[in-house]
Amino acid sequence: MILNDWTKAGEMDRLRKTTLLTLLYLLFVIYGVSAQEFIQDHRFGKLTIYSPERFPNKEAKSLVLFISGDGGWEYGVVNMARAIAKQGALVVGIDAKSYRSYLGHQTKGCLYPAADFEQLSLFLQRKYNFSIYQKPLLIGYSYGATFVYALLAQAPAGTFSGGIALGFCPDLELSLPLCKGNGLSYKVLKPGKSYYLNKVPQLPNPFIVLNGLKDETCNYQATAEFLKGIGNTKLISLPKVGHGFSIADNWLPDYIASYQDILKKQQELHQSALALTGQLKTQLPVRIVKAGDNSWKHLLFLISGDGGWTSFDQGLAESFASKNINVIGLDAQKYFWNKKTPEETAKQIDNVLVHYLQQYPDLRVTLMGYSFGACVVPFVAKRLSPITFKSISNLVLLAPDRYGDFEIHVADMLNLSQTKSSYNVVDEVKNVKKLFKLCIFGSDDDPGLSQAFSHQ
Repeated sequence: MILNDWTKAGEMDRLRKTTLLTLLYLLFVIYGVSAQEFIQDHRFGKLTIYSPERFPNKEAKSLVLFISGDGGWEYGVVNMARAIAKQGALVVGIDAKSYRSYLGHQTKGCLYPAADFEQLSLFLQRKYNFSIYQKPLLIGYSYGATFVYALLAQAPAGTFSGGIALGFCPDLELSLPLCKGNGLSYKVLKPGKSYYLNKVPQLPNPFIVLNGLKDETCNYQATAEFLKGIGNTKLISLPKVGHGFSIADNWLPDYIASYQDILKKQQELHQSALALTGQLKTQLPVRIVKAGDNSWKHLLFLISGDGGWTSFDQGLAESFASKNINVIGLDAQKYFWNKKTPEETAKQIDNVLVHYLQQYPDLRVTLMGYSFGACVVPFVAKRLSPITFKSISNLVLLAPDRYGDFEIHVADMLNLSQTKSSYNVVDEVKNVKKLFKLCIFGSDDDPGLSQAFSHQ
């Protein structure tokens, strides 16, 4: 075959492109460079997704929500995100400038961004097929670092796994103040523009701060003074680092170690929870809060709401424990992340109850659920074995709905749509016999809803 000069040039161009693509592919494989894609969100704007090596064939170790500085998603934060993706995390790059613009559309009241970040986590873990729900880890640089502190202080314990802040100062520019939530407070610096976040006695999750000794924007000594006395925090000094975090060798090792440290703490918490179960053999994600007097006369089996086992559920459990009632708590977010049936749920709970009834035959049991869990417990009660059912004294529903489900539906949690459910809670409560039944509603709940349950 005879090729003219133009044909030869075209062939050479295609050859060069093919060679370049091959080299890029080899670089990806050899060095584990994370894949990248984009998602558009009405609150956060353009999200940049960095996938870990071999994802999705190998599940990510964690979900990381990374909040940029006030300059947006560019420059240094890109490499910071990629570095964590190389550790096996699915990292989501959040443009702080875009999210701040979204928050600016709210003109009154206070801001509760913790809900937005939790909902984003739920959506992403569904989209990327996480086999179990993992509490997201927060990372932030500069403006984002302050935001991480605010989110940890605002959200109920158990919402996030922890946070890492690079270049942290406690002042934040927003058009409205942040809601108190779980304990966040502030001082107004400039009305409608900037706020100084106050110290909290303790953060519910680990908060690791990496600040440079050469930082002229967020003075290291001022940051150290702010963090002093706040429980669950750790400050790492970086001698050769300024606010820009420009030379990676001067901060990257401590940064990676901080990420691994939080993962380790999460694993330790999981192991501690398992240790409390003692000889109980179960696959259920349960927490055990023992009675204050160490007796086993009463047991409360509590199923959480779809937000999982948070400080609300823990506080409720500890309150009952102080009244000498043992509590076994089921994390609904983890257990019902994948679809279950009433029958298999009842069977697994039955096995847990039998474990304790064999040791304490006179044990009296109360079944209780909150919100999502309240819609589950009537179906569980009806399907317990006859012997176990005899030990049940009470059925308590906190804030139930007319219909329930045995799977966490992210669309419902985001209020995008209502998933059709065939589980009629009102009818099921009516069908449960021989138990004292109590339904509790808040003052803001639909009066028609409480009336529907009042006739049971």
